[in-house]
Amino acid sequence: MQTSTNSYGFTFNGHHSSEFDLKVLSNKGMSLPAKTKVTTQLPYANGVIDLSNVYGANNYGERTITFPCTVPWGFNNAEDLYLLWTEIINWLDEPTGKVKLVDDVMPDFYYLGEVQAAPTIEEKSVYSTITIVFQCYPYRFRHADTTDEWDPFMFDLDVAQNTEFDVDHRLEIMLVNACQASVPLTIDASSEMVITTGDLVYDVAQGKTKESEIVLMPGENKLIIEGSGHIAFDWYEKVI
Repeated sequence: MQTSTNSYGFTFNGHHSSEFDLKVLSNKGMSLPAKTKVTTQLPYANGVIDLSNVYGANNYGERTITFPCTVPWGFNNAEDLYLLWTEIINWLDEPTGKVKLVDDVMPDFYYLGEVQAAPTIEEKSVYSTITIVFQCYPYRFRHADTTDEWDPFMFDLDVAQNTEFDVDHRLEIMLVNACQASVPLTIDASSEMVITTGDLVYDVAQGKTKESEIVLMPGENKLIIEGSGHIAFDWYEKVI
């Protein structure tokens, strides 16, 4: 049995795994999400027609992340062990849906996960093992880094671009979404404005609007802003 470093673990439901004396074993596992395929067979034709990307993007199933862990109590200290188990299970089972999950190995990203399958527990004499499986949304989330600061900038993922603008009646801008999926914008406007993207027109209220109806499609997105004042855009990227 090999454990990771004492500090390595994951954060879920507002707590880090180390708070429950969990040490993650080195055989942590992850299944990447598979594409969801929708096909139809035409009569008297060879092959099938793929309808999966009818809306212009790939669709994916969920992924699982498995954390095999040890706790420093076994059946020689049964009372302490069962008390700790109870605390761990209450922590893991409390959310009623998928919530933020951060793996320490990638602290800049987070998942949306839920413990759906019951954790498996194996008692030893002086320690025990518990295996925790998170059922997760297919994408990882990461705050879009649009600055050109050297240290945090990821050259394979980030795009240096302006995301704050002063508008005087009318302004045309371009925002680049570097990830593979559409993402909603968070908008902070000093006054009411109108934004047009493609054939869609949106009224933007004064103040901060989180995850607005306005979305960035993968790649370049042209927005036309009408109004007067300062406006800033922010978003979280979705990455497989």
